[in-house]
Amino acid sequence: LVQKSYAPGPHKWTMEGIAARLGHYMEEQETVGFTKWKLSLADGTFIGRAGWSPWGQDTLAIGYAIKPQYWGNGYASEAAQALLSWARSNRAHDLLMAIALPDNAASIRILEKLGMKFLDHREIAGAEFAYYQLET
Repeated sequence: LVQKSYAPGPHKWTMEGIAARLGHYMEEQETVGFTKWKLSLADGTFIGRAGWSPWGQDTLAIGYAIKPQYWGNGYASEAAQALLSWARSNRAHDLLMAIALPDNAASIRILEKLGMKFLDHREIAGAEFAYYQLET
């Protein structure tokens, strides 16, 4: 349910689809040195995931997803801020981007707090997204 509204097109959340996504994350970590990482509370409780993905040649895409029962506690904001710090300290890329569903006001607030600027709406994977960028 963390990303139920973000599964447009043929990529449904089947066990096979989830296994493929996890395999992709592990391969990405091996090949580029970063990916989407597990988010846990101090006691080990799993609450979601957050991280970076390559977006074209020179851009990183930030992504985070928090389980609904943990929304409203600042975890996504904290994770996004930590990811931005990581990108800057690792000089990973000069251009960072993000997409958010246009009606996801909470996620859009987080992106704007990071200093990301709204550019336009774009169709990606069959759905419309608000597209944000930040030069580091």
